[in-house]
Amino acid sequence: MFRSSVAAVFRRPAPALVPATAPASVIEIHRSRVQVRQVRAQDRRWLPELADLLVDGVHHGASLGFLAPMSRHAALDYWEQVYASLGPRQALWIALESDDGPLQGCVQLTGCAQAHHRGELRQLMVHSRSRGRGIATQLLNRAECTARDMGRTLLVLETPADSQAEAVFAHLDWQRAGEIPDFGACAEGRLHASAVYYKRLELASN
Repeated sequence: MFRSSVAAVFRRPAPALVPATAPASVIEIHRSRVQVRQVRAQDRRWLPELADLLVDGVHHGASLGFLAPMSRHAALDYWEQVYASLGPRQALWIALESDDGPLQGCVQLTGCAQAHHRGELRQLMVHSRSRGRGIATQLLNRAECTARDMGRTLLVLETPADSQAEAVFAHLDWQRAGEIPDFGACAEGRLHASAVYYKRLELASN
């Protein structure tokens, strides 16, 4: 549990993508919805872009369980391991600009074998070029809906304490359970405290 941070991509506040005086049409473009798609083990076409996404996150200082600099070979090896685990207890979603990409973000949901009511969100990533568009929220919403459909009533995650991600989770009704000192490490190797969050899910009544 809590083997990797779920939302360290928010470690630093992202700069505004559009000026405050930008026309409404421009703002709409920057916050337009993306396609969120579940990846199956046979969908290997996304491996190269997932590797690029991971390298981008690590090289922008995200706390994702890897040290910078990260090679593309190491990133591909990580995703090969994830693909090998996809199945009933592990799911992966990606955010795409269109059917053919480019890939803008991803998140993973892992079920607990010993507690079938619980799931853990991991490795929420949004590409540096696409932050500030609400993509993380769309990924989280899809993961929560799927977890609910699977009968999961409790989700947990951890994220760097005092990061911008904490405000995102609070806005999405996640509850802060506490803080663990020196739990994670940033891409430069510095230890940091991690905040633990949980969210209860209500199952649809029959």
